[in-house]
Amino acid sequence: MHLEVSELNKHFSTAKGKVIALKDLNLYVEQGEFVCVVGASGSGKSTLLRLVAGLDQPTTGTITVDQQSVIGPGADRGMVFQDYTLYPWLTVQKNVEFGLKLQGVSAKARREQASYYLDMVGLSAFAQSLPKQLSGGMKQRVAIARALASQPKILLMDEPFGALDIQTKETMQQFTLDLWARTGTSILMITHDVREAVFLSQRIYVMTARPGTVRAEIEVALGTARTAATREDPRFKAYQDQVIDLLTHSADQAVDQALIG
Repeated sequence: MHLEVSELNKHFSTAKGKVIALKDLNLYVEQGEFVCVVGASGSGKSTLLRLVAGLDQPTTGTITVDQQSVIGPGADRGMVFQDYTLYPWLTVQKNVEFGLKLQGVSAKARREQASYYLDMVGLSAFAQSLPKQLSGGMKQRVAIARALASQPKILLMDEPFGALDIQTKETMQQFTLDLWARTGTSILMITHDVREAVFLSQRIYVMTARPGTVRAEIEVALGTARTAATREDPRFKAYQDQVIDLLTHSADQAVDQALIG
C-alpha cells in the first residue's frame, strides 16, 4: 500500500470570499506505517482526511492509493470519526457488518468477518448489545472494528479519541498500537494532541495555520513496542517539545500575517 498526496489545494467559497484551507500540501504513507498529522484548530487537518477518504474533492492536486486516483469513498480506505457514527438501532454485531452488507458480502461471510474483528477488539461478549449500552471507549472500538472488517488498505482516523477522558484516551491509544501491530494495517491519523501523536506514530507531519500545508516531517524513533513507560523517555519529551515549537512558530506567523493584512 502506498498513499500519495501531491500538491493538494482546497478552496472554499464563503459569503466573505474565497477561503484557502489547504495549499500545496504533500505527504505519503507506506505499507504498515502509523502516521499522524498534527496542527492547530482550523489548519485543515480534517479537510485533508475528508479528501483522502473521498468525501470531498480537491480544488487541485492529486491523491492516490497504489497509484489509483481517489475520486470518492472506497473499500480500500476505512474511516473512523471522533463521534463514533454508530447506528443506535443496530446491535454491535450488525454495526460491524453494515459496510460488508453494502458491499454485497453474504450473510454468513459477514457474520464470520464481523465476529473475527469484534474478537480482535475484545468485544465479542457485547455483540448483541446496542451502542447506548457501551462506554465511549467501547463505542470507538466498535467503530474501529467496523472500519477494519472491510479489510481496507489504510485506516483513516479523525481525532478518534478527542471526546474521551484522559484515562480512557490513553487506554485507547495503547489498544490502537497493539491492534496496529497485530493487523499491520497502515494508519493515517489526525490529532491536535501532540503527546498522542508522539506516542502513536512512526512519523509526524506538522501543519501550518491556515492555509494548511506541511511545515515539517518528523521521524519518531521510539521503536514499535511502546508502553506507558515510553512517555517517560527523555526522547519522548524532546519530540513533544520539537512539535510544540513548530506549532507555536506557525501560530505566531499566522498572527503576524493577520496584523499585516
